[in-house]
Amino acid sequence: MEDEVVALIKSGMKLKCGHCGQGKLFRSYLKFHDNCPHCRQDLTVADTADGPAFFVGFFTMIVFAPIILVLVQSVETVFAKITAFIVGILVCAVVCLVLLPPVKAILLNLQINYDSGEGTTEK
Repeated sequence: MEDEVVALIKSGMKLKCGHCGQGKLFRSYLKFHDNCPHCRQDLTVADTADGPAFFVGFFTMIVFAPIILVLVQSVETVFAKITAFIVGILVCAVVCLVLLPPVKAILLNLQINYDSGEGTTEK
C-alpha cells in the first residue's frame, strides 16, 4: 500500500494520471481533462476544490514569512526595506504558482485512488 501511495505521488509530481502513469492530467494551467488522454480514466469523479491552494499557501507562508521579515529588518534604508519586501513577496508568489499544479495533481490522484467523495451527514 505504501508503494502505491508513493507511485501516486510521483505520478502527480509529473502531472500524470495516477491510474496509468502516462496521460497528462491538465489541459491548461489548472484545468483537468475530463478523461485521461491515455487510459480514459474519468477525472471528473473527484474534486480537489480549494485543498491544493490551502496547502501550498499555508506551506509557503510558513517558510517565507520569517524570511521576508528578516530580510526587511536586516536592511537600513526605507528603499531597501521596500525592495526586500517586494522581492520576497514576488518570490513567494512564484513558488506558489510553481507548486500549485503538482499538489493539485497529487490530491486528484489520491482522491480517485481512494474513491473519496464529498462529505455527507447521512449514515
